[in-house]
This record gives sequence, structure tokens and C-alpha cells, in this order.
Amino acid sequence: GERTHQMKKKLLCMVMVLLFTLSISGCYFMQYSKLKRKESENAKEFFNYLKDEDIDGLVNMFSDDIRDSFDLEECWEEFFDVVDGDIESYDRYHVTYLEQFIDDGKITRCLLKVEFSGVTTDEGVEYDTLEYQTYVVHSDDDQLGLCKIRLRDDDEFLSVIGRSQF
Repeated sequence: GERTHQMKKKLLCMVMVLLFTLSISGCYFMQYSKLKRKESENAKEFFNYLKDEDIDGLVNMFSDDIRDSFDLEECWEEFFDVVDGDIESYDRYHVTYLEQFIDDGKITRCLLKVEFSGVTTDEGVEYDTLEYQTYVVHSDDDQLGLCKIRLRDDDEFLSVIGRSQF
């Protein structure tokens, strides 16, 4: 009688809490997968700019903060000087989260990293990774956009443009 009733109430309570937790994390998951999908489009655009050595296109992908802090045209010219030949292709890329802040059920800041691996030039040179970091959500609009680019080979950074905490 009374004890099974109490246990049923407890169980119901636990189920409710679990469902509530899942619905919240499900909500974040939806927001995140949307952000990642959108960034996949940007990643392809970014790589096309790289292949075309379109410095204006690349510079425009950066946040206002980074554009104001660095001479990005010069940074990109140095970047392309470092690369042996013209960038042609990559094996694959993936998008990961570096940091995120959530306030009142909404993502208020989200920093993504996009990493291209097996980046190859027309000279047949292959670099381990080329990565960029980008704020896709930020309460300060000046921070939105790319903040850091790194070209890496044999555990050594050959070129770094911009800055971030990571």
C-alpha cells in the first residue's frame, strides 16, 4: 500500500528530473549541431580562399578585434611565403568545440576549432594540419569570426596568425 505508493512517487520524480535534464541537453545538442553544420560551410569557403590565395577573402573572415590588432594582409603574405607551393587539397577536416558558455539555456559564447589534415600543395608537400579557431557565438560582436590560424608540421608551428586563449 503506502510504501509502494511512496516508491512510485520517488520513481516518477526521478524520471521527471531525468527527462528534464535530457530535454535541456538535447536543446544544447541541437544548437551545437546547428553551429557545427554552419561552420562546415565556412570551412569550405575558407579553404577555397586559401587555394585561391584570396587574402581579402581570408582577412574578412577574421573578427573585428583581430583585424584591428594585426596587419592581416602582411600576415597572410608571410603565411603564403612559408607554404611550399600552392595549397591544393586536404584529406579531411573536422570541427570541434574549444569552449562554450551557457546562460539561461542559451549558448552565449562558443569557440570552435576547424582542423584540416593532410594539407597538400602542388609541389607535393603535405602538412600535418592547418587549423583555425573561430567564435561563432559571442556576446561581443567584435569577437565574432576567426581569431587564430595555425599551420603545423612535425609538431612544429610553421605559421601562426592571430591569437586566442587556446
